[in-house]
Amino acid sequence: MTTAALPIVHRKKAQLVYEHLREQIVNGTYPPGQRMMLAEVAAGLGLSQMPVREALLRLEQDGLLESEPHKGMRVSPVSLADAAELFEVRAELEGLATARAANAGDPALVVDLSAINASFARALENGPDYPAMGAANWAFHRRILAAAGNGQLSRMLEDIWTRSLRYRLGYQRIPGRARRTIAEHDAIIAGLRNGDAETARHAAVAHIHKAGRELAETIRREDTGATGGSGEVGAQKTAVELTPARQARRQGSHTGRISRDG
Repeated sequence: MTTAALPIVHRKKAQLVYEHLREQIVNGTYPPGQRMMLAEVAAGLGLSQMPVREALLRLEQDGLLESEPHKGMRVSPVSLADAAELFEVRAELEGLATARAANAGDPALVVDLSAINASFARALENGPDYPAMGAANWAFHRRILAAAGNGQLSRMLEDIWTRSLRYRLGYQRIPGRARRTIAEHDAIIAGLRNGDAETARHAAVAHIHKAGRELAETIRREDTGATGGSGEVGAQKTAVELTPARQARRQGSHTGRISRDG
């Protein structure tokens, strides 16, 4: 391996570690409050500390980890207040993206969104296939963002989406959410089909607000007795209890080796 290739390898490893740890936090394998000691995480992954340190810092920037003086990092608590703020901002940004998409004159947009929503419906009826439904949902929103054609908006929404990841409960955990999502997506498509930017924007904002409200209601219901109504889920009530993949994830390792060499 040449010297010039070393930084590239390091960046690839740091990205892999970042993606791996982010998923472990989001799916609850690492519960809120768990300490993330650099040496221990690096050893568990079979890597040197440099790419792991870089990944941990990125996760802190994402709000998934928080630093404590003289104690290192820990997984951030799940906060209903944070979730409410994120969904409020996300609703307005997605509304703006949808309005811009309506005015963009993208001839394939409505066709693409209709096909994506149909694939969502098939995944619901034929399974339900929750991973496929989740993938279709994100494809729907990203297609609108692509049509909006605003780089600054894309960066802001991608950041909000990343910060919102740990609040995904999945369609399995919220009764009726999947069917309501299909209907709400159809309302967005109708506004776009008619070239009505304001109607499309309103439908997008309402869609995100509804999802946020139902998420909060579900967390409160499942968290009864675990936090004394504090609105913050800590180590006693792990994030894995708030996700649909908890059984499958718990069967796996908490870390898993990414590579044997540093």
